[in-house]
Amino acid sequence: MPKPLSIQLYTLRDEIKKQGFPAILKLVADIGYKGVELAGLHDIPAADVKKILGEYKLGIAGAHVGVFDKKNEAAIIGDAQTFGYKYVVTSPPRDAFDSDDGVKKLSETINDATARFGKAGLKVLLHNHWWEFATPSRAELLTKLCPDVGWQQDIYWVQTSGQDPVANIKKYADKTFLLHVKDGPCDKDKAMTAVGKGKVDVKGCLAAAEASKVEWYSVELDRCDTDMVQAVKDSYAYLTQNKLAAGNK
Repeated sequence: MPKPLSIQLYTLRDEIKKQGFPAILKLVADIGYKGVELAGLHDIPAADVKKILGEYKLGIAGAHVGVFDKKNEAAIIGDAQTFGYKYVVTSPPRDAFDSDDGVKKLSETINDATARFGKAGLKVLLHNHWWEFATPSRAELLTKLCPDVGWQQDIYWVQTSGQDPVANIKKYADKTFLLHVKDGPCDKDKAMTAVGKGKVDVKGCLAAAEASKVEWYSVELDRCDTDMVQAVKDSYAYLTQNKLAAGNK
């Protein structure tokens, strides 16, 4: 059965600046997305955002937050408790993957974070860019050294790193709880496209994810040469009309 489809709101950050956060949440709901992945609350209290999400019947896949900075801990846990999500997502630093020693040092930071947030019932996930899987042995080492961390695999960046995202989802099936769905030329210096219009085997990736622990798919486009709102609409249409993901419309 297709997983529910959300959108990482970082995708619409420019529109949020133009139209305001509540207006973009309504836009996302009107398109048909089942939920959102938060990337900041844009100076609106969590309780107020929760109320808006409830009005639009939008769930929450999780939130991208700074789990490594201890001064953020109380606020992150407080927001998670207000909203009721269990996944807090962060991106590891690029230079940590330049060597095995870098990965070992990073693992200490990750294990500290997973222990701290685990006490609050939260699961820390790592969102990859192209560098985490560029040297597969280092991703394997990190996963071995950090037994409590999970992945939010980004299928576009996995392929851009030179790896097969379908195989990677299968390899980390028991460690991958959220999936970022994006598409494009798989060139780190170029912009993305709407999902279904690029080089990524999206259908193969989501078929593999059906047999994994993934709970939500999230469309995320870091940047796009076409109109971003239209790309978000086109991505939703491609994924739901092809029965690859579940929406509200």
